[in-house]
Amino acid sequence: MNPYTTYAISCYIIMRGLQVLLEEHNQKKWYKILIGTWTVFTLYSAFASLIVFYNEINLLGFPAGD
Repeated sequence: MNPYTTYAISCYIIMRGLQVLLEEHNQKKWYKILIGTWTVFTLYSAFASLIVFYNEINLLGFPAGD
């Protein structure tokens, strides 16, 4: 598994963890901004993982693999 895929998976795990840990604050504006921002970041990481899988373009700033 390349580092980009691992990075995207870890971003998703962090996003889900934030949602669970901050569940009691889900109606507050800062919560929605935080989760929305992290969701966009996670989607970008997943997109970068797909791009680096087919083309060797490093979108996250570190090399894709060996």
